[in-house]
Parts: sequence; structure tokens; C-alpha cells
Amino acid sequence: MQPIRIVSLNRVIRWTAAAVLGACLAGAAPPALAAAPSATVSADQALRFGTFFTDTSGSRTVSATGAVSGSAIVPLTGTAPAPAQFTFTYDRGNNANVAYSLLISVLVPGTASQVSGGVTGTIARFDTDLPGISTLIPGQTAQITLTGCQRRICSRTFRVGGTLQIARTSGGAQLAIPLPIVVTVLAEL
Repeated sequence: MQPIRIVSLNRVIRWTAAAVLGACLAGAAPPALAAAPSATVSADQALRFGTFFTDTSGSRTVSATGAVSGSAIVPLTGTAPAPAQFTFTYDRGNNANVAYSLLISVLVPGTASQVSGGVTGTIARFDTDLPGISTLIPGQTAQITLTGCQRRICSRTFRVGGTLQIARTSGGAQLAIPLPIVVTVLAEL
């Protein structure tokens, strides 16, 4: 009896009970099962807007490529601006040496903001260097096909930039606004 292979987003190899029993009676070890596919996203670097001053309101943009611009701000020495960097890793669960692509969705769940003292900071516009898209709109998924996966584990590093809007009524603040990213594997192609 031949094994039955079931392929889906959660790729699993299943063997019929008769095949496993037959292999055990023949003295052979039962066939190995593939692991379930898994995906992870690691935050390698935070989105940093650097150190600057604004009288009442202003904005600073740090693009996914690292370009920096500002409006109604005065740059100061201190922390250098830089885009966020993430690494997406997909483990297909088996060592099949077959090239594949991944259809994934990327989501920034919502606007990111923080209030500290008399300063309010909000990041509501994001850009990325992921292939095929340039803008990430909070609350909307963007679908991307990652090509060129050759091995069991396929990784891609990508960057995310954004525009920080600042409103200041008094004082100063050091803002640390988290940037959550959700990546979902939709299909292995």
C-alpha cells in the first residue's frame, strides 16, 4: 500500500495505519513525518525618528530606504533616524528540494501613537521595501508574492519607514512608539 500524501497550507504527510503496521512488522522503522509549516517575524531594528525640536507641531519622515525629511522641525544631535527592519522566516516543514514561492499578507494593525507629557506623536503613514508594494495602510492587508525560495527555510528581510506627526503643547519627551507587524502565509505556490 502506498502512503497518502496530503498537501495544503499546513503541509502534512500522513501514512495509512496499514502502511505503518506493515513497516513495523517487517522490522523497519515507520516512515518519518514532516513537521508542520511555521512562520515567524522578528523585529531586528526599531523605527527611529531621531532627535529634533518643534515649537508646536511638525513631522518627520524616515523612508524604508533611510531617506529623512521634516516639516516644521529643527534636527538636533542625538539618536540617528533609521527605518524599522524585520525578518520574515518560513519553515516549510520538509526538505523537499523544490523551488517554491509564498503568497503572504502584511498588516500594520492601526495607527501607532503615544502621549508623553505635553507631546503627542502619531505614526499613521508607512512605506516598505517589500516587492510590489510601497505603502502600508494601517488596518489594511497588503498581499505580496515572495519568489525564489529554494530550501526548507526561506527568509526575507524588509524595512518599514513612516511619518511621525508631532503636536507639542509644553515640555519635551522621548517617544518610543511600538510598530506591530503581522505577516500571514496565505499559500505556498
